[in-house]
Amino acid sequence: MSLLALAVVAAAAVAPAAVTPTPVHSVAIEHRGSTYSVDYRARVETSMRTIGIAPPTRQSTQRCVMTAKVSVERIIADGGHALAASIPGAETFTRQLPGDCRSRDAQLARLVDDKTPAITAHLAKAAGADREHAIAAIDAAHHFAAN
Repeated sequence: MSLLALAVVAAAAVAPAAVTPTPVHSVAIEHRGSTYSVDYRARVETSMRTIGIAPPTRQSTQRCVMTAKVSVERIIADGGHALAASIPGAETFTRQLPGDCRSRDAQLARLVDDKTPAITAHLAKAAGADREHAIAAIDAAHHFAAN
């Protein structure tokens, strides 16, 4: 096996298992006589990691730690233009199962599905706390366009 192929396999083992788009929370903001559509999108990055050992002569202590990290992206649109930004404050969900992490993709997807109500609540909370920042971003974009 070539060195390049080994590097690709090693990178795939370390990389997050999946990046899944999930719910969107939309609001309308009226500012400076215009109405802006503001979408808050969840970006979910998932990963799995096996912790512990499995010696051949003793009982295994391995467990699979699954993690879903939810960050929020804000997209402000006024028709033809869009302004995107990441919102600080990610939420992390974990689940631990006995055994190693091989062939657990379905259970990782189930973790994200089970947390969909919490993800939707996180989006709504981020949208409520971000209104002033969204207006400031709109003002900054107008100021930048004017200069």
